[in-house]
Amino acid sequence: MGDVAAENDTARTAALLHEVARASSGLVVLDPGLSDAVLDGWPVPVPEEIRVLLRSVAGVRITVSRSPVNGHESTEHIDLVHPYNSGRYAGYDVGWYLEHAGGSGTHWFVHTDSGDGHDYVDVDRSTGAWGPVFRFWDATDTVRLAPSLPAWLDALADCLRAALAETVAGAAVPAGTEGAATVRAFGRSFTDAWAALDENTTDVATVTAAQATTGTDPLLREAAADLPADARLADLRAVPGPARVVFDFSTCRYARRAGGAVLIATEWEDA
Repeated sequence: MGDVAAENDTARTAALLHEVARASSGLVVLDPGLSDAVLDGWPVPVPEEIRVLLRSVAGVRITVSRSPVNGHESTEHIDLVHPYNSGRYAGYDVGWYLEHAGGSGTHWFVHTDSGDGHDYVDVDRSTGAWGPVFRFWDATDTVRLAPSLPAWLDALADCLRAALAETVAGAAVPAGTEGAATVRAFGRSFTDAWAALDENTTDVATVTAAQATTGTDPLLREAAADLPADARLADLRAVPGPARVVFDFSTCRYARRAGGAVLIATEWEDA
């Protein structure tokens, strides 16, 4: 039997996204939900509470600008079926990013942005549970954005509602070149609020695996038990909101333990 409370939470998240889309005058469009047959074919397990969400919403497309000359629109796409997960993006092999996030079966990508940020959900390889949402860039700094995929999407919906209230206020936005200024104002308002999710963070220090295995914290000792001595761990348990960690490696491979409460980086010599 699934976790009824968690399933109710994800159902509320899906309903909130649908509500925002209906009120957006077409600026927010949801990708149709997915069937269980599709979800069964994914390379990671999909728990029932996540299925409740994905059966209803598979992505969110947000119009952030419109040309006043030809009406061309630019969009931000939160893609819960992100092509990274199949190993290719725009025809290119993205195996480096899959390994950077921890390797097959340990994560699920949901978004890439124009600033080269890569957002993914932690997936526990042993239990199949989906945990926090993390973001990394090509460097070795990373952010835990939210404690779960539904919480991350709730924050997205909050940013969208605030931007709509500030710039659209329920009025219809004409198609074509009309309304370009309103769309641009909405896009700026949304983008500023969305970017703040990885700016208003708490910095978290790291310890080496050698320090963790000889320390007094049993969870850190267990998390570090099979790691190289110079691997580094960040304990995120004490940080309630977004958390930022900078690992002292030139290139690293990430991993998570304890449901994403401990973030790990090891030197990636083959990168």
